[in-house]
Amino acid sequence: MITLDTIQLPQFIWLNRFGYSAFVSNAEFALDGSQHVEVASKQAGRSVVLYSDGEALSLFDTLETHANAAGATAFSLDINGTVLSVMWDYGDQPISGVPAINYSDGDPEQIDTITLKLITV
Repeated sequence: MITLDTIQLPQFIWLNRFGYSAFVSNAEFALDGSQHVEVASKQAGRSVVLYSDGEALSLFDTLETHANAAGATAFSLDINGTVLSVMWDYGDQPISGVPAINYSDGDPEQIDTITLKLITV
């Protein structure tokens, strides 16, 4: 079970859970051609992408309201017992989704392909 702040997300999955490196490096060449490499542990900034194939409009609205109100405030993200301190990733669109069906003037009942973008702090 995934819980974002106090919002339960039972159908969401953590897309980029695997393949993460806890290190960052920078390499450059000196004028004599030798290479200088610096390696350090990342302190924060791990990307967390959550995804669901489809959810009710009410849940999407709740998540969108949270993303629009949180700003730079950190909150808790619990993914199956792994608790992360995160904030919305405003570097790109932090939440996106597509209505399940085309509609003219009423609200859709379901939003598909929901993607939530967060970063650890």
